[in-house]
Amino acid sequence: MYEKVLIVRFSSIGDIIFTTAVVEALKSQYPHCEIHYLTLSNYSQILEGHPHISRIILLDRKAGFGRLTELSRNLDKEDYSRVFDLHSSLRSGIIRRGIKSPCSVFRKPRMNRFLLYYLKWNRFPSDFELTDELSNFMELEEKALTRLYISLKEKERCYSLLSRLRIKSNFIALVPGAAWPNKIWTVAGYSQLVDLMSEHQVVILGGTDNIICNEISSECENIVNLCGKTDLRTSMTVLSLASLAVGADTGLIHAAEALGTPVVMITGPTSRETGANVRHPGSQQLYSNMWCRPCSKNGQRNCIRNEQYCLTNVTSKEVSKAVNRIIAEA
Repeated sequence: MYEKVLIVRFSSIGDIIFTTAVVEALKSQYPHCEIHYLTLSNYSQILEGHPHISRIILLDRKAGFGRLTELSRNLDKEDYSRVFDLHSSLRSGIIRRGIKSPCSVFRKPRMNRFLLYYLKWNRFPSDFELTDELSNFMELEEKALTRLYISLKEKERCYSLLSRLRIKSNFIALVPGAAWPNKIWTVAGYSQLVDLMSEHQVVILGGTDNIICNEISSECENIVNLCGKTDLRTSMTVLSLASLAVGADTGLIHAAEALGTPVVMITGPTSRETGANVRHPGSQQLYSNMWCRPCSKNGQRNCIRNEQYCLTNVTSKEVSKAVNRIIAEA
């Protein structure tokens, strides 16, 4: 019986979003359980307003050994029923050392991933789902989808913003950027897609370092480029109001699904075994199934070819068909 639980996951956006599935499952199975969540301060906005998380505990990314041990002592006073370390890092290990409550550490499938990436030996089950693995690790009978929450006030403010930009309610969001360049589809592909979706308004979202957003915007007229102009919560709110979202295997695309918005996710070097699959029942995932795919967990390895065919073989017509299919079934 879990009465008070601490979940530890420091980063990144997508990985934190994946853990919201176990938050939902935990609260469903143990309705009276008090859930605390420890993460880096950079990512606190993701979990804001989550009704099942009683306390979000923040840690500065640059926190040293002294701060980690101090935090560990403070957390020990909480007398948790169980601590679930879903990050399994040196930093989380230091924090666990000072907590007397029972601690369980999620062991990432590093060996299986190594064999898959480097030897192309796939030991993962064909129906592998990372969120289910997390639920099994936490001994939860319930399974749940990822879920994030946006308040009514946030939506009202976002409606005002979109209204000022003359964006109607049935717009499509593009999230073309990613932390690792090897996960990004082509500028030409997105530009052609926007032309094929000319009857729809398109909003681009991304961070200031997502150069591709500006490149696409300069090629197309039917676009409102909000890249670098919205904080994370505002971007999430825009996604929650969109008809659908199109983009790479990146945090905001996973956020869209967790907010109930279907997506078309274009994946290249990553795959289901890395957590890169769609979960919303209306979503579509597109990729070219090259023999060398997947080649890394997050797309950080350089492609062995001059051209990244796992992405470039995905055509704008394919993506457009997926978009139209989702809209038709909505």
